[in-house]
Amino acid sequence: MKAKHIAVKDNGVSVRIYVRERTKGGSTYTQYDVVDYVDGVRKFISFADEGRARAKAHEIAARIAPVEFGVIKLTGDERTVYETAAGAARDVGVRLDICAIEYADAKRRLGPITVAEAVAFYLKQNPTTLPPMTVEQAKDLFLKAKTQDKVSAVYLKDLDFRLGKFAEAFNVQLAAVTAGDLNEFLRGLDCGSRSRNNYRLAITTLIRFSERAGYLHKGSFDADAIGRAKEVHEEIQIFSPQEISKLLLAAKPSLTNGVNRRYAEGQGLLPLLILGAFAGLRSAEIERQKWEDVSLDRGFIRVTGVKGNTAQKRLVPISDNLKQWLMTCRRDAGLVCNIARTPDAIRRLATRAGITWKHNALRHSFISYRCAETQDIAKTSFEAGNSPKMIHRHYRELVTPEQAAEWFAITPANVFAQSVAKVQAA
Repeated sequence: MKAKHIAVKDNGVSVRIYVRERTKGGSTYTQYDVVDYVDGVRKFISFADEGRARAKAHEIAARIAPVEFGVIKLTGDERTVYETAAGAARDVGVRLDICAIEYADAKRRLGPITVAEAVAFYLKQNPTTLPPMTVEQAKDLFLKAKTQDKVSAVYLKDLDFRLGKFAEAFNVQLAAVTAGDLNEFLRGLDCGSRSRNNYRLAITTLIRFSERAGYLHKGSFDADAIGRAKEVHEEIQIFSPQEISKLLLAAKPSLTNGVNRRYAEGQGLLPLLILGAFAGLRSAEIERQKWEDVSLDRGFIRVTGVKGNTAQKRLVPISDNLKQWLMTCRRDAGLVCNIARTPDAIRRLATRAGITWKHNALRHSFISYRCAETQDIAKTSFEAGNSPKMIHRHYRELVTPEQAAEWFAITPANVFAQSVAKVQAA
């Protein structure tokens, strides 16, 4: 049987009361259900007495009676919607019209994605709270992670040095450092443009690590906003045979039957000089090189990709004069160069030798003299671990085959002979 209803009208609003017959415990009674809307949801309020039901209906009608706002009138459900929206806006302290405008703009830009889904994704990527983290603490955690990743000791040492300078300059929370602060720090460094860019790379690597670890908001630093120094490629310089002989003599001052007892206990700088000058290894490669990869019997040095700055693996032939030098300082195992602060040691060596040190001149010299000796850029590029184009454009220095022959004829015996001759002449 279809339920009957009573319409209670008040102030232009009609509220329905549904009259239903109910049975309970074998007895039949009449129930009056008054329709109400709470937060936009339709609900029924039940009464056993018609008078009480009518009173509730008049109360509801009075509550949702039309309200005039200038020329706008809200009636029934419209008023409920308005009150709900206005209450939500008050909760966040924003005007209702601003809420509506921003929500509508978000919906237009998000398309089928809901605002709630977009907010959840943003909060996952950018937590509203960051753990307290100083620059020093972030640096230590970063170096610990790199150590666990088993990066090379040389790379770790370089990171520690550069980020140590960064942490020393910024004794603050990491999140407080701005791109402007970083630019000021980098421009204030007393170093060349290449070194400055290496600082920049170390710092931006730390920043990316901190973002992934949740120490910084993602995208908090724009790498493009951190200035990169313009690197000026200076003309390459090489050592003459006379200059390298002086450096070798200063690095190995006493020779007895071709064996230097000093280097039996400590290798010093001699391996760095001879592997750079007569094999063309990069300084970073020499610092990583192990004696196990130097095969005098087979006549080559195995330089693996992890040792160089490229992924290319290569074998470098051991020339006759290099073999003689290696025999004076050869060890069974371990790093070929174990100097703690190589740049400082090299400067002291150059001063003892009376030579002005030239940047990267050992490798430049090898490539230049080797090109002149072989007349084969492709062969030299393979041995040096560079492309032929790079060799020709940046490294090749014009020297004669006669000068090349003199360079690769430098041996411990003739360097020592020159020393003896000078002493006798004095």
